[in-house]
Amino acid sequence: TTPTATTFTVNADVGINQPGPLSGTVYKTTAASDNNETPNRVYYSKINQPEAVPAINYIDVGSKDKQILRILALRDNLFCLKEDGIFIVTGSGPGNFSVRLLDNSAILTAPDSAVVLNNLIYCLTTQGVVSISDSGVSIVSRNIEDQIKKVTTFNYNFKNTAFGVSYESDRAYLLWLPTTKQDTVATQCFRYSTITNT
Repeated sequence: TTPTATTFTVNADVGINQPGPLSGTVYKTTAASDNNETPNRVYYSKINQPEAVPAINYIDVGSKDKQILRILALRDNLFCLKEDGIFIVTGSGPGNFSVRLLDNSAILTAPDSAVVLNNLIYCLTTQGVVSISDSGVSIVSRNIEDQIKKVTTFNYNFKNTAFGVSYESDRAYLLWLPTTKQDTVATQCFRYSTITNT
């Protein structure tokens, strides 16, 4: 019970040495945080210390109000798939990191669909299924665009249920999507072959 705003009483036996009710004083404390929530920021660690990430070690990527959805690496470049486009972070150390926009017309629509396969990134975007490399974005789902658009434009729950799988030994990208609007998990799979480009 709280007899006053600053005291409390527990009406129970609390131990052998202190039978009966327990009383005390309530102390009010306030806490504040100075954590910045910056959805477009990539932080990097100290050299050879992957768990040491100083607050000043960061790179801003694209618009400050647009979130990074996925970050994937290809060879020497880091690809940031954001709500406002695809960006590349290059450089070998803090002194020469640079960011450039690769494409702002292909926006990642299902974050878990992005995977690396054969030194390319495959994912589901506003342009359909695409492959991403250092030189740009290529659409790979043109032949099945009608089937992909059915899922992505008619209120299917695909953003949280869709996922991609990189199948290196079969040279294939597998994209799992829901089949109906009621599906709560991905129930159909589309397969893209990197050998036959189909």
